[in-house]
Amino acid sequence: MNSSVRSVRWLASVCDDPAVCLSEWRLSERGVVLLPAGRLWDALAVPEALGHSLLNAVARCGRSTTGPVLRDSRRRELLLLMTPGSPVTRPGRAARYLTTGTWLAVPDPGRRVTGLSWLVPPDGRGTLFSPHEVYAALEPRAGR
Repeated sequence: MNSSVRSVRWLASVCDDPAVCLSEWRLSERGVVLLPAGRLWDALAVPEALGHSLLNAVARCGRSTTGPVLRDSRRRELLLLMTPGSPVTRPGRAARYLTTGTWLAVPDPGRRVTGLSWLVPPDGRGTLFSPHEVYAALEPRAGR
């Protein structure tokens, strides 16, 4: 099974009925479905420039793998998928923490979709960012 298929199945597993989710992706003209945060992952939404700076800082910490990163070009922000749970700290005015009760428009990692793209697609194994690492890297940048 290739990584794109694994990624789609992993993402769909967050739904009450993954088969329906997979079908919606196949039948959707846009290739996007709404997925609930707070089950397998939470997300941190940050402005693009801050997001790229944050990704560089996390990479400098020596982490060989990162969690998925979704780019929303319309909102000009990056969404980092993190281990679910309460945020370690308040993300600051430049960031939004998305968890239970939040639904995200998520593209199929194997399709090109206008406005949404995966900078780092899910690996299909559930690798996510650690909130501790993300917030440690975000803290000095939060005022930007």
